[in-house]
Amino acid sequence: MRVKGKIVQWKGDKGFGFIEVNSGNSEVFFHQNCLLHQVKKPNVGDEVSFEIATNQEGKRRAERILFRGERDPRRIDRTVDIVCLAVSFLFLTGIGALVYYKKLDPIVLICYWTISAVALFLYWHDKVKSKNDQRRIPENKLHFYSLIGGWPGALIAQRIFHHKSRKKSFLLKYWLTVSLNISLLIFYAYFESDFLKYDMFVRKYKNITNNYVAVFGGDEKNNESKARKSPLYSWINKEGNRVYSNRGFPPNEPYRDGRIEWQ
Repeated sequence: MRVKGKIVQWKGDKGFGFIEVNSGNSEVFFHQNCLLHQVKKPNVGDEVSFEIATNQEGKRRAERILFRGERDPRRIDRTVDIVCLAVSFLFLTGIGALVYYKKLDPIVLICYWTISAVALFLYWHDKVKSKNDQRRIPENKLHFYSLIGGWPGALIAQRIFHHKSRKKSFLLKYWLTVSLNISLLIFYAYFESDFLKYDMFVRKYKNITNNYVAVFGGDEKNNESKARKSPLYSWINKEGNRVYSNRGFPPNEPYRDGRIEWQ
């Protein structure tokens, strides 16, 4: 429970002082390390809010001290936790909805859930290692799993275990992997969900091979004879230019000097 008070004594050279509680005339000891935001220096007369704790000797002291107008970082963290967890679950639910409506292949959902579970485990394992002063998991490995689809699980782990959630350089790289992964997902969804399938590559390979052979390979006479198996039509359009087509003359449109070039 938080109570309010006013600083009545402060010894800056020693880093401690006393707070008078508003609800009574008692004074409570406090140390500068108990300030939640180490930005402002205490001054006599500053209004503060704090929590009262008791040490082993039964003496009271003030902890988690906030100056008037400052916000409790626990409330901010709690809000961030809720938002991040919601983002992760909404994203995974959205992937499931796209799979249900056959907009994405089910393998995409399986990959996201599986890799997210692996990423969550790695964050937990790294947290345990940090507490036991053991060899840590490399950050690049954590970023790699986020990049290939485990970022929802990594985000959940950051907020549940409160691990890797404050280091700015790490978070910058993490959100970069999130952006890259979502960009790849959008690219995958936009250019047909089956663009990774084998038969599509085979079709494209055959088309490229046939075009290459038609232009650069084989005997020119044979290529010319194959091309002449279908008739080529030509006519003069309204602008006075000769137009060629192998689909026949244009229907219901006037044309001049229309002829078949070859059979």
